[in-house]
Amino acid sequence: MKLLSKLTKQYIAWSLLVMVVSGILIYFLLSIIVNHQMDERLTENLQSVAKQLEQFPETIFFDPVAHVEKTDRTTEKIVFSDTLIFNAGEQELEDYRQISAVKNIGGQYYHIILRKSQIESEDFMATLAIVTLLAMLLLWLILILFTRKLAKSLWQPFFSNLEQLKSFSVTEQKMLQLEDTGIFEFDQLNVVVKDLTNQILNEFKNQKQFSEDVSHELQTPLAIISSRLENLLGNADLNEYAESLRSIYSSVQRLSKLNKAMILLRKIENNQFESGDVTNLKTVVSEKLEEFTELLTLKELNLETQITDDMTIEISPMLAEILINNLLSNSINHTEKGGEIVVIISNNELVIMNSGTKPIAEPERLFDRFYKGNPASKSVGLGLAIVKKICESHHLEIFYHFSDGQHRFNIISK
Repeated sequence: MKLLSKLTKQYIAWSLLVMVVSGILIYFLLSIIVNHQMDERLTENLQSVAKQLEQFPETIFFDPVAHVEKTDRTTEKIVFSDTLIFNAGEQELEDYRQISAVKNIGGQYYHIILRKSQIESEDFMATLAIVTLLAMLLLWLILILFTRKLAKSLWQPFFSNLEQLKSFSVTEQKMLQLEDTGIFEFDQLNVVVKDLTNQILNEFKNQKQFSEDVSHELQTPLAIISSRLENLLGNADLNEYAESLRSIYSSVQRLSKLNKAMILLRKIENNQFESGDVTNLKTVVSEKLEEFTELLTLKELNLETQITDDMTIEISPMLAEILINNLLSNSINHTEKGGEIVVIISNNELVIMNSGTKPIAEPERLFDRFYKGNPASKSVGLGLAIVKKICESHHLEIFYHFSDGQHRFNIISK
């Protein structure tokens, strides 16, 4: 839930609670005020009745408004209370406010009860309470709309800066240009974010430069060592050292391949191959299969293809070739002589299968760097890691599973 929505929800909930409590308090406060006013009027009426009885003791009063009778009680007392009187005309009980008093008038004690209907006062209180609540409700709605509009205006620079953060990329080496919000907390956050992103950019730049320098510096001595070893291997006078030289040469070649693979991985991770090109994997697969024809024949592998559909994806041709080359070479290298290779392209899915006698010991690690199912393999262990990284950076999904004596790789375009 968004912060603004959550704040609004909490505001509405608490506001409704305050309105209900306020409405109840207003009603009881109005009741007290109205009863006080009615008590004052009843007191005035009592004084008028007392004067009337003092002048005309035989005055007749009529219920339910007034009830006067002589009493034997000799203690003057005044009591206010609420009561219900049955209205024969309306056939219902009505609320009355009454004053009950014992007064000595001309030496005679009278029990006087005066009543005043509360219907008008209740209608007044109900009307006043409704008007008050409606006014509060209107004010509440205005405040909610104003608060939301104000909050959106205050948060707009924050969301604008958030969009910049979402599109931030270290590979572009572009510093953030965050908006000033005029709000202390947000501006402090902007300062921290700017410092953090600048530090990330600098560290990435330094790391990239270091990797490039190391890779470049390694290539030259490796090339020199490899060239001189080739010359030594061709020298007939060094036959007794040929085996040692071949071992050294093999290690140097492996180191050179490892260096090139690491450089390639770094370039993929840094998105240095983004070109916006659209490549048809059907064409790339067909070309690569022709290149591997000699190797397939040498290992006596049976090739079966079911390339029925085009499979176009947004990827540079170079990366597409690396992707297919690594998958095919992996399948061919790990297929025993006389085995079978199957390549299928259908419905935006590429499937490459090769026959095998047993599954990989740790299939969940198959795409990890330097993992080799066969420790004796001369592979550098980065081929499938490169495949995985290419798929991740180009919205492709890759799966592996072993069933029915077949190692199966599936690549699906999302």
